[in-house]
Parts: sequence; structure tokens; C-alpha cells
Amino acid sequence: MSFSETPDVTGLFLPPTTRLGWQALLDRVIDPPDLAACPQSEDPVGPDDPRLRYHATMRTVQTPALKKAVAVARRLWLVGGPRSEGPLHLAVDGPGETGMTTVLRQIGRAYEGIIRDRLPADPKRIPVIHINTPLAPGSKLDMSIPFAEFLGHRHTKDPETSQRSTDMTGPVCHVMKTRGTRLVLVDGVDRLDNSELKTAFDYFGYIAAECNVSFVYCGPGSREIVNEARRGKRPEPPDGGAGGIPTLAVSPIPYSADDYDLFHQVVKALDQDLRLHHHRPGDLLKLAARLHRRTGGYMKPLSYLVCQSAQEAIETGIEAITEELLDNQLVGCFDDDPLRPW
Repeated sequence: MSFSETPDVTGLFLPPTTRLGWQALLDRVIDPPDLAACPQSEDPVGPDDPRLRYHATMRTVQTPALKKAVAVARRLWLVGGPRSEGPLHLAVDGPGETGMTTVLRQIGRAYEGIIRDRLPADPKRIPVIHINTPLAPGSKLDMSIPFAEFLGHRHTKDPETSQRSTDMTGPVCHVMKTRGTRLVLVDGVDRLDNSELKTAFDYFGYIAAECNVSFVYCGPGSREIVNEARRGKRPEPPDGGAGGIPTLAVSPIPYSADDYDLFHQVVKALDQDLRLHHHRPGDLLKLAARLHRRTGGYMKPLSYLVCQSAQEAIETGIEAITEELLDNQLVGCFDDDPLRPW
């Protein structure tokens, strides 16, 4: 079985659920631009301005869950031998927009980093596969397509005539066995209906056993979703007892008069990475209470709120994040309902 030719992806963003996109994520390094090399100007800022591009994402803040993800990856590597009990599987669970997908990918990135450090370089090795749960899977054909998409396999007999895809389980398993795949990241398991659990997890279980790979499932409620799929085949385990999938919890960052240190650490990390001419160290930290009120401590809206505010600060020439600038952004919660009638 051969891979399709590498397409020309110049200028395109490839999602990490493709092999090329995953490799790009692994190799991605975000370096803050030098303010001295970006002097203020009265000319309008263009979309290619290095500071605009930098503040589109900024660097990932290392939350407790992300730090735990590195330890989880190391543990998966250390216990990943040919055990008679089969491979270990995990869940990443928590409320939506807490950054679960980032944690899931951090596990994969750290796992590949360990392999790069421990094993001789091999450009053909594919240690990690990252997929999204397919919508309404009705058969193993549907379940095989995300794996084939990641690997770059053509799964139709003739793409030009839009013929129906063929089951790619065999070719996928062959590649996983011969290319050293040890870990599969599955995002969005919360999209599965109860009626689809058996199809999906029967397939995941087969791939895990056939290829001796660990699965990490991610999505709100993923722990109970995986456990419920297991309960369809065996008696329900006691609450919290043996039989439940090990779970890495991802929670909103708390903030109160008695519990603010962790949120301050997160905001301080964002503060230090800002590249604005009129920003002074600690300015963003002074807005911590407002940032938490707007985001509830959820990492996704917090990241977007700070990034978008920084971009507007550059475009308007304010060059600092203020309360008024935060209020201009649509992301996050508001004290007043924006859809309230006038």
C-alpha cells in the first residue's frame, strides 16, 4: 500500500487531523517579535504585520492540565510494552472551552517528543494518529475514514467520479503496524449518540487490540461515554471502582478572594508574552478580575479575548490592553445581554 503524493499545501492551513498538519503542529515554534524591530508608525497596520500574526495565537500557557499531560505521555510511553493485559486507554474530560483539545494534543506532542529523543530518527515512523470522531458512524467503513484521511490514503476507487469510499481498516492497520504507531488521539467523542457507541467503540477496541495501541478519548463527558460503551458488554462497575477509564480532568481556572494564585499565574504568563509598545509588565494582571468575569476562567475564551484585544490595540495605535478594549471584543461573557432589546 502506498501513500498518495504529497499535495502542494503552500499557504494552506492543514488541520492536525492530517499527517502533514500534525507534523506542522509538532514543529511549530512561536517566537515573540522584537518590539525594537517593529517601531510605531502612522501608517495603517497591514495583515502581514509580524505582531498581528503573533498575537493571533501567542504561546500556549502552561496550565496544570497541560503540565499533567506531559507526565501522562511519559507514563504511556513507559507502560507501552507488549503487556498481556493490552494497552492502557485514557480520557480527557471537562466542560467545553476549557482547553481539552489543547491538552489532548499536548499528550500527543509530548509522546512524539519522547520517541524522537529515545529512538533513532526515522522519517517513515508514525507514532501518533490524531482523528476527529466521525459524524453518525454506521459501520466500520465510516470509522476507518478518519484514520485513512490522517494517513493520506485515498479511500475512493475513483475520486473524480465521487464513488463511495471503501473500508480502509486493512490498509490502516497495516500502516499502523509497520510504521510504529503507538498512540491514537480521538477528539469529539461527545458527538456520538447512544445508538452509535457500540459501532464506534467496537471499532476502536478492534484497532487497539489488533495494533496494540493506546487510545486517548477527548470531549465533554468523555469519561462516562467511554464507560457507558464498556457497560454495554459487561455489568456496570461500582462508582469510582475498577472498570472506569483513567481520566485527566480539565477544569476552568478558579478566581476568588481566597483562591486566585493559579489564575494570576495564567494571566501573568499572557502578560509577559504581550508585545505592545505602551504595555508595562503587570498591566494585564491588574485586569485579572475583569478577565475572569468575562471568561469564567475558561482557557479558550480567555486566550481569544487577550489575543483579539492585543490585535485591536495594535491596529488602533493604543498599544495597550485596557478595560474599554476588552469590552469591545465579542468573545466572553457580558454583564448585559448583547441581544437585549433597546
